[in-house]
Amino acid sequence: MEQERDAGGPNTVAALVGDLSALSSLMLGTDALDRVVWEAAVLAVRAIEEVDGCGVTVLRDGEPLSIMPTESLYAAIENFQYEHGAGPVWQAMRERRAVVVGRDEISGWPAYARVAEELGIVGSLVVPLSVGDDVLGAMSLYAATAVDLHAVRDRAEMVADLASTALSCMARHVRQVELSEELQYALESRAVIEQAKGMLMMRGQDAEAAFATLRRASQNHNVKLRTVAAMLVEMRGA
Repeated sequence: MEQERDAGGPNTVAALVGDLSALSSLMLGTDALDRVVWEAAVLAVRAIEEVDGCGVTVLRDGEPLSIMPTESLYAAIENFQYEHGAGPVWQAMRERRAVVVGRDEISGWPAYARVAEELGIVGSLVVPLSVGDDVLGAMSLYAATAVDLHAVRDRAEMVADLASTALSCMARHVRQVELSEELQYALESRAVIEQAKGMLMMRGQDAEAAFATLRRASQNHNVKLRTVAAMLVEMRGA
């Protein structure tokens, strides 16, 4: 079940920092931020000998989902937690702290423990992904043998910081796209309204009266002002 590990990959904190820095520069030049977040988690697997696989949960529209599920050996245990609303992923996001699940801790989630056993998971370390007060998701690291995951918490949190930065960039990008689309719609609406006003002004109304005519039609027919203006323009074209 062990996730592919690069034998020549980093095995020290210094090497891991170097790889994370390189990945951060890649993040600035790509739109595929899901891939960057996933690669950050994979770096943790390669750098931390105690873990054998990873998974990344992100919150989108308030709902959790796993990114790159086809590449994760353990997506099933994350989906189980989403469906049941309980487990270390939820606890890490809710309490905003790393959660280590070993043989002792796993007894607190008996149903989760059964799924973990089926997948060959002996222990897991879940680190929340957050920026400021915003929780963006969680990174899960899985061990197939009994190891001390408390000892690797610092390295896992280092990787989680990079993944959080990538997710934050993604959120900003989405907001910028939405604002750009809203601005474009506003400009197009303004243009068609001005065109319709011009048509009415050609019939003898001044600018104020023409706008009032369009507004009354919008209110009387309970449709948007832009729609009324577009209909008037289309009627002229017909």
